[in-house]
Amino acid sequence: MIYAPVIIPTLCRYKHFKECLESLSKCKWAEETEVFVGLDYPAKESHRSGYEKIKRYLKEVGDMTFKKIHVFEREVNYGGGKNYVELRNLVFKRFNTYIYSEDDNVFSPNFLEYMNICLDKYRDDPNVLAVCGYSYPVDWDVSDEATVLKQQINVSMWGTGLWKDKEDRWNDNYYKGILLADLPLLIKKQGFLKMIDACLREYLEAACNISGIGNGMLKCKTDIARRAFLAVYDKYAITPVVSKVRNMGFDGSGLYCQNIDTNLNGETAGTYNYPNQPIDDAADFVLVENSKDSFEENRKRLNAFDYRSPRQMAKAKRLLWLCVHCGIWSAKFYSLVVFPRVIAIKIYNRLRRK
Repeated sequence: MIYAPVIIPTLCRYKHFKECLESLSKCKWAEETEVFVGLDYPAKESHRSGYEKIKRYLKEVGDMTFKKIHVFEREVNYGGGKNYVELRNLVFKRFNTYIYSEDDNVFSPNFLEYMNICLDKYRDDPNVLAVCGYSYPVDWDVSDEATVLKQQINVSMWGTGLWKDKEDRWNDNYYKGILLADLPLLIKKQGFLKMIDACLREYLEAACNISGIGNGMLKCKTDIARRAFLAVYDKYAITPVVSKVRNMGFDGSGLYCQNIDTNLNGETAGTYNYPNQPIDDAADFVLVENSKDSFEENRKRLNAFDYRSPRQMAKAKRLLWLCVHCGIWSAKFYSLVVFPRVIAIKIYNRLRRK
């Protein structure tokens, strides 16, 4: 077996990064794994202290328990996206698979074993596009002894395994906006029935937006785009029944994760205490795929966790009704005419930034 490397872009979150790397070093098969760290250069002085701590730490720890740690210190600030892409392109010169991790992830002891087994198992399945290490704290409806779900409702990028050939094949659909242009395909095949409300709202409001402004998260390889991709093109992602990743970054320190008051400890995505989420503590992993026909029930359960109110869903529901009953262009016209103020504000803000 060729063990998939792990890539970790980072900048200044020393405490998170240290916990991430040390939990990964305790995984089974760490000694077979190469880790590629992209240490970005500080964009502002407030980044400096954490950046210097990470820089010193990486020099002190050497290769830890890994086969090798490769460190790439950026000489200028790349930003999160470019830092990740440069690491990915570098890894693809030697490997056909890789595991992506944010620097605030903490891993189960069997995370690397799970990843490599699943990357090998589903390598030749053209319909499986990702192996997710993270699983939302949902009581999944699965068959007895099942350890993974082959599902079409979510792609989490908190510790994710990917294949080069599958990533390359679908690049245009993301970067050229074909995913959004293929709204007629989603309507024709009723792929919207596979989406949770959050995904439906994000996708329809973007796909019906003639101006294209504000659609950036659906025109690159974000988790938002990837989960819409499953529904539009009838693809799958693998998810563990019990999460193998804990996200520690809900403290406002990251690029995209919000600052959640962990004292709330709520039962929905916006209030859940993610740093306290239980994860798999088993030393070994055995792959047992869910054999129960439970797609709709699991969609409902994730939808209840990642909740959107009727008010939040109102526009998306109207757009969907128009797409189905009156045609795509009626929904696009409605979006343009009924919400001109929203579009005008977006255009104004974009011009002002220029």
